[in-house]
Amino acid sequence: MRNVLMAAALVGLVAVTGRADKPKPVVDEKEPSKKEPAASLKVGDPAPSLTANNWLQGEEVKEFEPGKIYVVEFWATWCGPCIVIMPHIAAMQAQYKGVIFIGYSARDANNTEEKVAAFVKKRGPKLKYTFAYADNRTTYDAWMKAAGQNGIPCAFVVDKAGRIVYIGHPFFLGVVLPKVLAGDAKGQAITDEVSKIEEEIFAVGRSLAGPDPKAGLKALKDFDAKYPPMANNPYFLRAKLTCLLKAGEVDEAKKLAEAVVATAIELDDPITLAEVSGVLRSGPGKENKELMALAVKAAEARVQVAGDKDAWALINLATTYFDAGDKAKAKEYARKAIDAAAGESAELKQRIEQHARKLEDDKKEDKK
Repeated sequence: MRNVLMAAALVGLVAVTGRADKPKPVVDEKEPSKKEPAASLKVGDPAPSLTANNWLQGEEVKEFEPGKIYVVEFWATWCGPCIVIMPHIAAMQAQYKGVIFIGYSARDANNTEEKVAAFVKKRGPKLKYTFAYADNRTTYDAWMKAAGQNGIPCAFVVDKAGRIVYIGHPFFLGVVLPKVLAGDAKGQAITDEVSKIEEEIFAVGRSLAGPDPKAGLKALKDFDAKYPPMANNPYFLRAKLTCLLKAGEVDEAKKLAEAVVATAIELDDPITLAEVSGVLRSGPGKENKELMALAVKAAEARVQVAGDKDAWALINLATTYFDAGDKAKAKEYARKAIDAAAGESAELKQRIEQHARKLEDDKKEDKK
C-alpha cells in the first residue's frame, strides 16, 4: 500500500499545477486496492525466479547470477507514471553499467503482448535496457502480490547474493543503488532511509503547491542538494517549471525547458514533451513569445515521436497552436485529432471531440 501512496503522491506533484491531458491509474487493474495483502516476500528474502514468454529487448535472464546486481521493475503500457520514469531508469542503466535493469510487464486486459511489443520496438532502442513480457500473471504474483505491492511502477533490487534488498518506487533507485554496489545494503537500513526521504518529498510537494513559488523552489533546491542522485527527476518537472514562471524567473524556466525538450526528443519521450508544452502554453509565461515558441516546438516534437495517428498528441498540438495565436493550424490539427480518434474507444473519441469543439468555440468568441 505504501508504494501506491508514494506513486499517488508523485503523480500529484506531476500535476500539481494542472491536469495532465491523458491521466492514467497507478494501481494495477488486476490488483484492486481493497485490503493490503499480507506480504510473504520481504527485503532479505531470496529473489523468486523470473520467467517470461518473450524477452523483447536484451538478453534473457535465466537466473540471478552470483556477483551481479539486478533491478526488476514492473510496469504496464497503460501506466503513465511507469512511462514517465523510463528515461530516468535509462539514465541509471547508462550510469551503472554493471547493473542489469529489467522492465517486466505482464498480461492484463489493457496490457497485451502486442501493445507491449509495439511500445518496446518504438521506445526500447533509445532506453537501452532489458524488457520482458509474460503472457500470464505467475511471475507477477510471485513478486508483486507476494510482496504486498499493488501499485506500479514498482522496483525490486536483487543484490550479488541473489537476495532482495529493496522493494518500492524506482524513483529512489538513485539513492538505493550506490549503497547496494558498495555492499552497504544491510537489513532494513535502505527501507528505513527511503521512508525518511518519502516524508521529505511530501514536504517538498506541499511547498511547491503552496502560495509562495520562491519557497517551493528553495525547498526543491535544498532537496536536490541533499540528494543529488534524485535531482532533476521527471516527477517534479511540471511543478518546478510553474514555480519558476510564477517567481518571474523566466530565463531560468526557458533554460530548463530547452534542456528538457532536447533530452525528450533524443529519448523519444512524448509524455515529457506534453508536460512542457502544457505548462508553457497555459502557465504564467504564456504571454512570453519565446516560451510560446518553445511550447509549440515541444508539441510538434510530441507528434513526431508519438506519430501522426496519436489523437492526444494531435489535440495537444492543436491546443498549443491556438494558445500561440495560430488559429488556422489549431483548426487543422484539431480535425486531424478527430480523424485519428475515429477508430479508438467511444470515450477517447468523445474527449477528443470535446477538446476540438472548445477550440472552435473559443475561435468564435475571438471573432465577436
